[in-house]
Amino acid sequence: MRFAIRDDDTNFFTTPAELEHCYGDIWHEFAPTLCLISKVKGNWLYWVHQIYKDKQNTDWAAWTADNEPHPIENNSELVSFMREKIAEGKLDIGFHAKYHRNEDSALPPQMQNNFVRGAEYYTTRNLTNDIKAEVQHLSSLFRYPISVFTPPQNLLSLQGYKAVLNAGLNICGGGITFYKKEKNLRGLYNIGKQLAFKLMHADADYPHVVKYSNHSEIAYHYPLQPNTRLNTLIEDFDMVRKFDGDFVLSTHYAEFDYPMVYDEKITMKQVLMEFLDHVAKFPVKKMSLSQMLKQ
Repeated sequence: MRFAIRDDDTNFFTTPAELEHCYGDIWHEFAPTLCLISKVKGNWLYWVHQIYKDKQNTDWAAWTADNEPHPIENNSELVSFMREKIAEGKLDIGFHAKYHRNEDSALPPQMQNNFVRGAEYYTTRNLTNDIKAEVQHLSSLFRYPISVFTPPQNLLSLQGYKAVLNAGLNICGGGITFYKKEKNLRGLYNIGKQLAFKLMHADADYPHVVKYSNHSEIAYHYPLQPNTRLNTLIEDFDMVRKFDGDFVLSTHYAEFDYPMVYDEKITMKQVLMEFLDHVAKFPVKKMSLSQMLKQ
């Protein structure tokens, strides 16, 4: 069985102290994968907490108006810190978003909510060149070849999905059903394999990385959020373990100190550490998401 951590949203507003606090007692064992926003728009530090607090009642007009880009390279302290940790094998990086904003002329009518507002690649536009440019820029900045993409809000349109593939990236998540993907011989084999699994195990998620002709994907990842219960993570992990599968824990460093919704005496970081204690009971190969998805 293989295990990786996917952490979304590292950006200009992230501090080295936050990353050290979140992962300093983990990265000596394996590298969490930080999926980066290259030029986050608006005051992320303010809005990430405001949206968590107000949810659908957020002042979206103010959020929209606060749209100045903040390139991650302008935080030189963060860049230096991450370069050092990447070189030491303590951090892995992937691409998450350019702005973390859906900038289509109209949001999908069936998804008029706070989630799709940040879903940059749930789009009707061809953003292939945009993605290529940002990945090349970040790879050069951090002196590390980025090969993995994680979609903002875990949402991809078919147009966005094709743009990511055309940019040459492996994918974790996205919500595109398996039978809409690659239809060549390899793709048809993958469809048959996943369909057969679902027919035999209707209540289980397909538990393995899927290799396509020119990229790899893992469809399922298991979120650690302030409402996630430890027993839910353990049940999901044990399900994947039963099939000797690939388990990706997805989370956000910005929420690590949030109290859990169901028990304000414990934080999300404490739930993570208890979950990792459970994982440690079994022969699990821990690795970065880039390693897990490597072709």
